[in-house]
Amino acid sequence: MNQELPVVLAVAGLDPSGGAGIQADIQTISSIGGHCTPIISTLTVQDSSSLYQVHPVSPEIIERQMTVLSNEFNFSAIKLGALGSAENAVLIGQWIQTLKKTNQNIAIILDPVIKASSGGALGDDELRKALLNEVIPYCTLITPNEPELKILSSDGNRQTAIEQFTNLGVSVLITGGHTKNTVKGTLENQLITDSGEQQYWKINTVDGEFRGTGCTLSSAITGFMAKGLKLNLAIEKAQNFVSESLEQAYKLRSGQQIPQRSNFSV
Repeated sequence: MNQELPVVLAVAGLDPSGGAGIQADIQTISSIGGHCTPIISTLTVQDSSSLYQVHPVSPEIIERQMTVLSNEFNFSAIKLGALGSAENAVLIGQWIQTLKKTNQNIAIILDPVIKASSGGALGDDELRKALLNEVIPYCTLITPNEPELKILSSDGNRQTAIEQFTNLGVSVLITGGHTKNTVKGTLENQLITDSGEQQYWKINTVDGEFRGTGCTLSSAITGFMAKGLKLNLAIEKAQNFVSESLEQAYKLRSGQQIPQRSNFSV
C-alpha cells in the first residue's frame, strides 16, 4: 500500500564519518516518518574526531538540484545546515524567496553551522554575513547554540542577536548544549518566538561527547513541522527524539559517540 509522506528538502554538508551533517538529516527525517530529499552543500575531509578540509559544492550544481527537485516535489518543510560558502547562501536565499511566493507558510529551519562539533571551521565571515542578510530573514526558526548566537550578532552580544532576529519575524531556539550544568546534569533550551513569547525546557543530559546533536535537533523539528505540528510542540517532540537517540548512542573505533536515530517511537 502506497503512503504519501511529507517531503523535506535538506541542504547540508557531507560528513564522511557518518555522524553529522546530511546523514543525520536523512536518518532523523526518515525515522520521524518523512521523506528527505538531500542536497550536499559542502564536501569535507573529517573523521569522528577532527575536521581537516572543507570544499564547498558549486552554487550552479546546488541551483540545478533545487530546480529539478522543486519541479517534482511539493516540499512540506526545509532544513538548512552548513551551506559551505557565501555564494551558496546567497543562491539558497534567493531560491527560498521565489519558493515562498507560492508556498508562503512553508517551515524553514536553519541550524547556523559555523563550526563542526569537533571544532573546525565550516565557514568564514563572508558566509556569516550572507546568512544574516540573505537567508535568516526568510527562516521560520534558527537553532544556534550560545557561541553561534554571538558569532551571528553584530556586536557579539546575545540580546542584540535575539532582537535582531525576532524583529525580522524569525523565532530563535537557543540550544544549551555548550553551556550545560554538569553538576545538576541538565541543560536549558530557550525559545524566543517572533512575537516575543519565551519558553524554556530543562533537559537531562547524557554523559559523553556526541556527534551531530545540533543537526539531529534541527532536523527533528523540521520533520515534525513537516507533519503539521506547531512550532512549540515540534520542538518538544524533537528534544525527546534527541534524548532518546543519545541514550542509545553507539561508538565506533574512536572519537565522539554517534546518536542512534533509527529507533524512535513516534
